[in-house]
Amino acid sequence: MSFAEVTSELKGLYKDQLGYPHPRVTGLSEADVQRWGDSLGASRSTLYDQIALYLARGFHASELTFAFCDAVINDLFGVITSADEHRPDLFWEVYLAFDEGEYYHGNNRDEDPMEVYTRPMIARIVSGISSN
Repeated sequence: MSFAEVTSELKGLYKDQLGYPHPRVTGLSEADVQRWGDSLGASRSTLYDQIALYLARGFHASELTFAFCDAVINDLFGVITSADEHRPDLFWEVYLAFDEGEYYHGNNRDEDPMEVYTRPMIARIVSGISSN
């Protein structure tokens, strides 16, 4: 399995992410993470960072929606928390960036938190990483 196949599976699992909040029946699971890591020969930490980078780059390039990225990163965080694993630094930065876009800051409903907070945070993350 390649990382492209992992991203293809993610797109299949979250294909109904049309808006926020995002109602969904399925999402990624502990079993998916284990299978992907095993197939790629990658540690779970490495896999979490790879997925986070994929989300950050895709969102930054406007190829992936906020709803999609937010749903995936939140479900990954759930897997990490349930397994009591260490949160890799890159994953955590991306998670926090999407988290900031989930709510109005200071109850300021005149600004879109995704545009005001998430986009600039993701831009900084992406610009700080070389194109691997």
